[in-house]
Amino acid sequence: MKPASIETRTKNIDIAKKHFMKEIQWIKDNEEAIIMYKHKFLQEMYVILTSGNRRFTEKMALATRKSIKQCMKNPNYNILVKTEADEKIRPILEKINIVLIQAESKKHNGIRFINSVKDYVLKNYRITNKQMESLNKIYKELND
Repeated sequence: MKPASIETRTKNIDIAKKHFMKEIQWIKDNEEAIIMYKHKFLQEMYVILTSGNRRFTEKMALATRKSIKQCMKNPNYNILVKTEADEKIRPILEKINIVLIQAESKKHNGIRFINSVKDYVLKNYRITNKQMESLNKIYKELND
């Protein structure tokens, strides 16, 4: 593929700055989180918007806006949502820690699993039903 000419790049950048400034600014403001959580799509869209190497299509714009909207609801990208999510998962983490302490004191073979569930909850701000069932099962085993 032939690289875009300087005029085309300039035109594409001007169009992006004129029509997609909010999106560019949001991605720039959240760049650290986008990189840390490996959000490749937004990284690529940012490069397209700022480099001007190719035209930013309407389909790209819709997908980018949708992705940004989803990120705004995600605790990893939004501090206010993160605070609420931390409050929501606190009781779950307390239960996980209780089970973990008991498992470690009795040298239970589920310690690695409990730690992986804890990591999952900390990363995703939720626990699956199967994980909760398994933790309850381990808790029962430890207290019988």
